[in-house]
Amino acid sequence: MDAPGRIETRGIEFIPEAERRSRPRDLGFVFFGTQMTYGSILVGALPIAFGLDWLGSLTAIIVGSLLGSAAVGALAVMAPKAGTTSTVISSAFFGIRGRYVGSFITQVIDLGYFAMVLWISAPPIVQAGHLVFGFPAGRNALTLVLLVLAVLVLGLGIFGHATVVASEKFAAYGNAVGLVLLVVFCIAHVHGAPAPRSYPLMLKSWWPTWMLAVTVMIANAISYAPFAGDYARYIPTRTPGKLLFAWPFGGMVAGCVLGLLCGTLIGLSVPDANEAVGQMYTFLPTLLVLPIALVGLIGNISNGGMVVYNGTLDLQAILWRLTRPQVGLIFSAIGITIGYVGLIAFDLTASIVALCSIVTVLVTPWILIIAIGYARHGRRFRALDLQAFAGPDRGIYWYTGGFSLPAVIAWLVSVTVGLLFTDTSLFVGPLAALAKGADLSFLSAAIVASVLYLVLDRFLPSARAIRRDNIGGTASVV
Repeated sequence: MDAPGRIETRGIEFIPEAERRSRPRDLGFVFFGTQMTYGSILVGALPIAFGLDWLGSLTAIIVGSLLGSAAVGALAVMAPKAGTTSTVISSAFFGIRGRYVGSFITQVIDLGYFAMVLWISAPPIVQAGHLVFGFPAGRNALTLVLLVLAVLVLGLGIFGHATVVASEKFAAYGNAVGLVLLVVFCIAHVHGAPAPRSYPLMLKSWWPTWMLAVTVMIANAISYAPFAGDYARYIPTRTPGKLLFAWPFGGMVAGCVLGLLCGTLIGLSVPDANEAVGQMYTFLPTLLVLPIALVGLIGNISNGGMVVYNGTLDLQAILWRLTRPQVGLIFSAIGITIGYVGLIAFDLTASIVALCSIVTVLVTPWILIIAIGYARHGRRFRALDLQAFAGPDRGIYWYTGGFSLPAVIAWLVSVTVGLLFTDTSLFVGPLAALAKGADLSFLSAAIVASVLYLVLDRFLPSARAIRRDNIGGTASVV
């Protein structure tokens, strides 16, 4: 039984129609709630740290959120037909073994964002305790709070789908109020633009810097796209596709614009936009610090639980012989280690920007290949064949040795091209200088993936056979 407060027994296996009690609007609340966290303050303040004014930041937020959220809605449409997660759905286009591409991408996203949840949750709680009760605010306090948060997040993630959805609904309302209150007390101190001496344009001119901000906003939204199927798989098969697209798309756009804009305004009011989360209580009355800190903590735990749940499901696509709770413990142990090391040893802002850039290069081609394959291959799935990794029958999606060569080759080539244009604190590609500071990494990866996959999918024999079978009407949801 998938119900709030009970541990979900399902993992990546097919969800029977009788157990599907979720509705499209649940997806809207889930993805709106993902943005009602301290993470939105951090990411929303980044354009200010890049040197943009409020208008440049706002337009970057809107454009990036619209583009990234479209991918969330697109992958949500497929899940009810397949009855499983987006990573397993990718088997239809990448092959039964090719789904490991999706598993790799989602682990990069999930572990990175799990660590980020810990990074952005621990310092405000320590700061609130110091301001209200005079508790120490050093490294030991950060470590203790981080471990407590990790246990709470792990517990929520292991409970699973229904509990995560319920918590996101609750957190969406409470944290929206908390974010707005923070802005209300900051608004009198907001400046139209950051001081040029303190925050010169990061890439020396406006358009390249604005494009960098758009890339970060796209990454913020699109990073949730691979997990749309984790929640949409509990929606009945006959649900109209328009609703399946509209609710998660609308929820994500609304959440991004509201949450990130709050971060932008706070970034324009505090002394250091790079430390917006750590300084967001600057203008808040002491009486409200603890209540808002606790409300924000609930939102961060809810979002962290979602990340653990998503990461566990996607890791289970590799470790499919283990149960979902068992895989959750493995995922969390790795995530806590990354979170602790990152919080203590690395520059947070540089790490987040680097993560966002790399995520868009990895995930954008993967999503485009799935979307193109879905449209070209008849918009159908053999639900049992998607689960062929767990049985002796290889099924229709075995392709060549378990890999769909058109999809895998297109993804590998496009990611390679994108990385050549990448310029981050972690990695600088040899072609990054050719764009004169503009971030062409995800755009080049998207174009190469789309064109190359269309060409290879048209001519390779295994891809033609799958397409003929699906369009011929023999594929079905079982």
